[in-house]
Amino acid sequence: MVAPVGGSEPGAAVSELRLAYEGAGAAWARGPSRLYDRLAGLVVESLGVDLRGRVVLDVGAGTGAPCRALAAAGATAIAFDASADMLTHTRGSAMLAVIGDMLSLPFLDGSFDAALAGFSISHILAPERALAEMRRVVRPAGAVVASVFGASPLNASKEIVDEVAGEFGYRRPEWYAVLKADAEPRSNTPELLASSASAAGLVDVEVRDVIVDSGIETPEAIVEYRIGMAHLAPFVASLDDQRRTVFLRRALGEVRRRGQPVTPRVLILSSRAPE
Repeated sequence: MVAPVGGSEPGAAVSELRLAYEGAGAAWARGPSRLYDRLAGLVVESLGVDLRGRVVLDVGAGTGAPCRALAAAGATAIAFDASADMLTHTRGSAMLAVIGDMLSLPFLDGSFDAALAGFSISHILAPERALAEMRRVVRPAGAVVASVFGASPLNASKEIVDEVAGEFGYRRPEWYAVLKADAEPRSNTPELLASSASAAGLVDVEVRDVIVDSGIETPEAIVEYRIGMAHLAPFVASLDDQRRTVFLRRALGEVRRRGQPVTPRVLILSSRAPE
């Protein structure tokens, strides 16, 4: 839900995140949020505690999928993200929304009962630093949970939509290329994710490896999901109405002809801060 960063300057990191996701919130809420709402339940369950009355930090909250799951479980959620635009779509599920850099969380030590990061630490080049910050801001023995997409073969439908977009002039932004080539490979296996958690000083580290039935199966749902992603949404929005209609018609046709359902491999880290 954020763009890849990893340098030593938090201010530069925040700028990169905002540039990638500002203006993508509405498209994300229409499409990808359907998948992330489903995945959020798995992440929140992994906290492994009764959440009623607990205060939980959602790092990389995006449009608020984990916050909604936390609220449903009786927790008080604090949404944290680099993008103000994304946070406007949290729909009141968070008590507070804070903009900033996950490598330098603006909270005192031990401020939260737990912290989670739903598909955000895989967007940075130093996931262990984000996990260390999450460890710092939870109370002793507080739960720290994070999820990432695991390494897996390319999904045909995603590639088809991007391929059709390329025929209409789309070029992958540099930050997305860095995400795929450099950032995601830092944490996209159980071993790498567990290693990042241990390097962050977390204990009782466990990683679940699951294939998720996203429910995104029809060509219409698949295309809406894909064009809402931050790397593609600005391009789609830049097309005039007629050209956008032609693009969508062609993308739907190609997905219908040779696509596949979206069934992501998800890694879920469960851990806690030392006592």
